[in-house]
Amino acid sequence: METKMNAPQIPGRDAAILAGAATLAGAAVAPVHAAGSDEIRIGLLGCGGRGSGAIRQCLNADPGIVVVALADLFPDKARKLRDALMKDPKYAGRIRVPDDAILGGFDCHEKLVKTNTHLLLMATAPGFRPWQMMAAIQAGKHVFTEKPVATDVAGVRVFMEASKLAEQKGLAIVCGTQRRHEFSRVELMKRIHGGAIGDLIGGQCYWYGGGIWYRGMKEGLTEMEWQCENWYHFTWLSGDQICEQHIHNIDVMNWCFDGPPKKFTAVGGRACRDYSTEAKKVAAAFKNDAQWPKYNGDIWDHVFAEFEYANGARCLSFSGHSPGTGRSNEKIVGTKAVSDCANRIMGHKGEKIWEYSGPSVNGMDQEHVDLIKSIRAGKPLNEGMRIAESTLTAIGGRLAATTGRTFTWDWLLKASKNALVPDRSMWKPGPGLFHPISTGCDPLV
Repeated sequence: METKMNAPQIPGRDAAILAGAATLAGAAVAPVHAAGSDEIRIGLLGCGGRGSGAIRQCLNADPGIVVVALADLFPDKARKLRDALMKDPKYAGRIRVPDDAILGGFDCHEKLVKTNTHLLLMATAPGFRPWQMMAAIQAGKHVFTEKPVATDVAGVRVFMEASKLAEQKGLAIVCGTQRRHEFSRVELMKRIHGGAIGDLIGGQCYWYGGGIWYRGMKEGLTEMEWQCENWYHFTWLSGDQICEQHIHNIDVMNWCFDGPPKKFTAVGGRACRDYSTEAKKVAAAFKNDAQWPKYNGDIWDHVFAEFEYANGARCLSFSGHSPGTGRSNEKIVGTKAVSDCANRIMGHKGEKIWEYSGPSVNGMDQEHVDLIKSIRAGKPLNEGMRIAESTLTAIGGRLAATTGRTFTWDWLLKASKNALVPDRSMWKPGPGLFHPISTGCDPLV
């Protein structure tokens, strides 16, 4: 459920963090950008698949990037990544991570922010991200963060405060919504915002795929560590598919309207999330056979949401995993024309009006190029608030579906007490945190 079953007293914890941020905001901060051809020292938090990709993309973005620290809940992952990077001739002399800079444990982010780094890359499970971000900004680090940046409303508020603090300190925050850095989409959005398709009256966005991984039991793991290995399957860690994956498409809708929606309505459910064979093995390993279903995860497999924007336009959002053909794209409809939100504008009868013909870039590469350029120029990009808004939009869609209730953006941002992530006292090896599967009529908090 989306209620706080066994959840901590988040508001008090957040209040202390935000008070600390306010205190640090006024402190003098030394500049942390490297000018000219100086080296930019980076550290990575989260050395799994996405982190391994992000660090290579950052290294490729600028020859002055050097890696000096790697952190992961499981230090063996960090060590394995270090060794793989050192074997790559492209990065010769740029991987400078001694054994004592391989950092592990639930507090590895606290160790990482104390290292002699300019820039941190964050690719951990999203549930931990707001507090990891706050620690990085308080320590004076530029940040590249993957998306989403929270899994509950309480976390979004912490992330927003970290973004404001970064603005005050002159620190960069660039996030992994790579569509915002693709040349074709940037040029298209200039035209949409300039009125090329007329007043926006509706749209659709999709991320529907075939399924995700499930990792069985590994010897020696506690329940909490096993959960973190299987973070996608637990809403407090991943935010569910609508946050973890569909946020890309939702972010494009918000980009079209230059801001988040004003109202949320949604439905959804869980029809084919069945990992029971593996879940029973995990339960047996923990000597908890009677409660095997909790190891099956609690995320849903489909959410269909309606976002109503400030001008009254309504956009439909489809997200989830199921057998069959997948789909991941967007469409925006205006009074004059329509667009695929990628590189084209078409008439209402399908005729081509405009199509991008300039150079192409991979947005996942370009976001790192743009980040490093901004740091070197002393004009750091700060995408923190807008990724926080897109994350909260995705959370709003999930909450509307799991509660069956319609509510406004203002209520969600200012009044919701939604808090799923456990207090820091539970960030350690030991028992896991298992919320029940949402019913579709959970209390709205």
